[in-house]
Formats: sequence, structure tokens, C-alpha cells
Amino acid sequence: MRVNANRKVHQMKRDPFKVLTKLVIFLLVFMVVGVGVFYFCSKTIENDYITKRNATIQKNEEDEVAFNTRLNEMRASANENFFTTDDDSAAAKQLQYWEGNIGENLWRIEDDGTTALENTTTIVASRSELLLGGLMLVNAWHPLPSDFSDEALVTVGSTSGYKVPVKDNSVTLFRPAYDALYEALEAAAGEGLEKYIVQEGYRTNDQQTKLFNDRMAKLQDRYSGDILIEQAKKDVNYPGTSEYQTGFSFNMRLYPNPESIDFVESDQGKWLLENGWRYGIVFRFPTRDFPSAAWEDKSYKTGVSVELNLFRYVGEAHAAAMRTMNFCLEEYIEFLIKHPHISIYENGSLRYEIFRIADTGEASFELPVPNPANGYQMSLDNMGGIVMAYSY
Repeated sequence: MRVNANRKVHQMKRDPFKVLTKLVIFLLVFMVVGVGVFYFCSKTIENDYITKRNATIQKNEEDEVAFNTRLNEMRASANENFFTTDDDSAAAKQLQYWEGNIGENLWRIEDDGTTALENTTTIVASRSELLLGGLMLVNAWHPLPSDFSDEALVTVGSTSGYKVPVKDNSVTLFRPAYDALYEALEAAAGEGLEKYIVQEGYRTNDQQTKLFNDRMAKLQDRYSGDILIEQAKKDVNYPGTSEYQTGFSFNMRLYPNPESIDFVESDQGKWLLENGWRYGIVFRFPTRDFPSAAWEDKSYKTGVSVELNLFRYVGEAHAAAMRTMNFCLEEYIEFLIKHPHISIYENGSLRYEIFRIADTGEASFELPVPNPANGYQMSLDNMGGIVMAYSY
């Protein structure tokens, strides 16, 4: 300030340059401080982010390791279930399927697990009808059911008008076996293969008893008691346990000299071995190198080790499954006990569906039939079950 002569005080005007300079300095300092604070905050956030990111990455890596470990365990368990047919869990069964080529066609059998049949109607069938279904197993361990009856047998020669040659007019079979054999031989004749002869069909219990007693008579000089019976069983089935007594089996030969020609080595025999399944017919007792070395010996399952030109009607659906799986009848029914609901596909198209339910021992049964099915076969298996086979 300055004082003039009149004693008045006048405020000096501020220097604008100095004011601007101070303002600039202030702004610079403010900016520096702001940048510093921003940098500090940014670094803090960045460090925190890096820390959290690393922790997340580590956690993810740990979780991934744990997940892969669990996944591998699940895969191993699934593979074990897939290849282990003794596993009775529904989850394992649903994973299973079996494939095989028959000629140029791929057949696939899928286990449907515990799934029920869809859109069904109900039919009523008597026990006597089911015994004539074709899948009844009879062997040394499973004799004929006590209520088995042979009243429905047909005489093969006269019924066919002798278009199916027979040894004599005593050769009889149940109708489903006769029909299948007739169709098969008609198809063979269409390919120029004839001279088949049915050497033997159904045996009565009296006939089987006589054969067994005759065999024991030949052995009684060397054996006695239970040992004699067991030795006789090696060549002749005990009465009530012979495949011939089912009414579904037949011994095939060629005429005019049935005993002098090896049937399974003939063109006719090879054709029936190769094509019989198409008509529901299977070769009953494969043994070592019989009917040929290409066939697996099943005597350990069937209990029969002698060479027999014996064929058996089981039905088209079952024959296709047995051919695909290379099963004898014993193996097939054991398979159905473990896998009571299967579907059978040919080149991806559904051909058959098999459904096994418990045999409660009643005189009649209410049985399901899916509406899309265009045919069905029903049978007691003589192993505690009723087997339904549906065609599509």
C-alpha cells in the first residue's frame, strides 16, 4: 500500500502475470498429485486383480484336475459296466449293445434295460399255448415240465403231402417247427437243393426210456448202480431230458442213402446251416469241429458232445439273436435272464423286440403286445420265464 498526502489508503493492483503463474503452478501440482493418486490407485487395483486372477486360475486348475480325475473314474466305471455282462444294474444294461454281421447285413442287439413296452394291448394265453411257443429249454438239468403234452403234434409226411420227405409216417413235430421246416426246404428247393429227409422228429417218453435202458444193458457188464446210469447218460439222454422230446427238433439226412452221406458236408447241409436261422431254425448241438471247425464247441453248455445232425425250431427273432451272438439255446436263455428287454436291428431298422417276464405258474396269463408290432411269438422258456418276441 501507499499513503498519499490526503492520508487515503489505496490498494495496489495485483500483477496478472504473477497470478497466472501461481495458478499454473497450482494446477501443475494438482495434476501431479492427481496423477500420482491415480497411478497409486491403478497399481493397487491392478495388483489386487492379478492376485485374484492368479487365485482364480489356480482354483480352476485344481478344479479341472479334480474334474478330470472324476471323469476318468466315471469312464473307467462305464467301460467296466459295458464289458461286464454280470453287472445287473439298470444303468449298466442300458449302455450295452452287441453287433455282428450276417452276410452283408449288420445286426445290432440293444439292451433296453428296465424300460417298459410302449402303447400295448393285452392278450390272454394259456399255459398249454405257451409250452408250444418254441423256446422251451430241455436238457440234462432242465427236464420237460410236468404239464407238458404232445397232443398238438402233426405228422410231417402226410401234413406236407410228402413234400417234406420223412423216414416214415411216425415222424411228428409241433406245428411251428413243421411250418418253419417246410418253408426252409421250399426255399432250398428254389435254389436247386433237394433230397432232404427228416430222419427223426419227436420221441415219446416210452421211446426215450427204451433207448436209455438199451444203452444201460450194453454197459451193465462194466458198471452198476448210479455209475451205470451216469455212463449211459453220456450217449443217451435220461428220459424227460432229451431234445427230441421237445417236439421242436428234427434230425436231418439225405436220401436215398441217409447213413452213407455226411449231411453237414453236403451242399444241402451247408445251406441249412447257413440259412436256417431265417426261418427260425438253429443247429442245436455244435461240438468240437462239428458241424465244422468254424463253429464254436458248445458241449460245455449243452451237455451233449456226440455229433448229431439235429436242428431246432426257436422262432425267427430268437434265431436271429442267437446267430448274431453265436449262442446256443442254453446261452441265449441265460442272456435273456440277465437282459430281459432287448431290441434287434438289421442295418439300423428295428426288426424284433424281445421281452421276458416271470412265469408265475398260473393256468393263463395276460401278456402285453405293442400296437406297432405286426406279429408276435410267445413261449415258456422252462427257466422260470415267459418270453415274448415281437416282429416289426
